[in-house]
Amino acid sequence: MVAVERVRSVRHWEGVFPADSDVVPVARHTMRSELRKWGWDVDGGRAGDLLLIFTELVTNAIRHGSSQGDVVVVRLDERGDTCRVEVEDSRPDRLLPEDFTACGEHGRGLILVNGLALAVGVATAATTKRVWASVLADDAAGATR
Repeated sequence: MVAVERVRSVRHWEGVFPADSDVVPVARHTMRSELRKWGWDVDGGRAGDLLLIFTELVTNAIRHGSSQGDVVVVRLDERGDTCRVEVEDSRPDRLLPEDFTACGEHGRGLILVNGLALAVGVATAATTKRVWASVLADDAAGATR
């Protein structure tokens, strides 16, 4: 018996945004539009998880990993059954998550990302840091290929 496996195409998108908190909604909207072009159901499900992860990583990169005048580079890669979002900032050191209190406003982002993602990682270079997370690719996207 021969098994036939549906091969998903590889898709890639990259965006460069100024490291300014006002950019977060614009970057999220841009990524949402790209996911829609790829055939993802952007009104929930895996796309919703990916957009939330994206928002947390971009916000952290701007708030904790950048200085005025820096840029944040965002990459989105869909390969096989997974989709990976990666955010690069200009601070090469790995910051530990802040402690948080029940009433506090900060410190939960990476905990949330870890809970939603299949895998999370950090890669550092001499002048940059890349934080990434992956999720299962959207089921609806597979139906359009």
